[in-house]
Amino acid sequence: MHNPYQSPASVAADLLQLPGKRPLSIWLLLIIVGALTIICAVATAGMVWLEYPYGTRPRIKVVFDVGWRLAAAATGLGTLLGIVGRRQWARWIAVLGMIALTALQFSVPDTAQYADNAERFGAVIGRKIIGPALMAWWIYAFAFSRKAKRYFAAPASAALAPK
Repeated sequence: MHNPYQSPASVAADLLQLPGKRPLSIWLLLIIVGALTIICAVATAGMVWLEYPYGTRPRIKVVFDVGWRLAAAATGLGTLLGIVGRRQWARWIAVLGMIALTALQFSVPDTAQYADNAERFGAVIGRKIIGPALMAWWIYAFAFSRKAKRYFAAPASAALAPK
């Protein structure tokens, strides 16, 4: 029997299910952002350790260098915690970072030595077409796929709830 007072089925009902498992694309980004954050923090500590007792540069430059490196590490850590906490702002910051990483492929000069034009052509195809296509696929899987939407639509408390 049909209930006339029941709300119609909609697309939103699919997203309001129990929180989904963390998709592979999100795991990959968490691993990469975590590794880059750790590398940035260790490099900053190493720079401070070497620069403070032996520094020949003016202190203001050292403070500026340490400041922007700590800001980069803090941004990475904040994004990492935001993604784990299923925050929408972290999703968009990660998408901007992935787009910047994709754009970086076009600005880095090619300094490799190739035996012939066939190798050079293959490298150009890989760097200018295949690499950005894979990054676009990863961005889609991370932020816009059905699994990702379900993951980020879940409340932040669902990420910490016992299973």
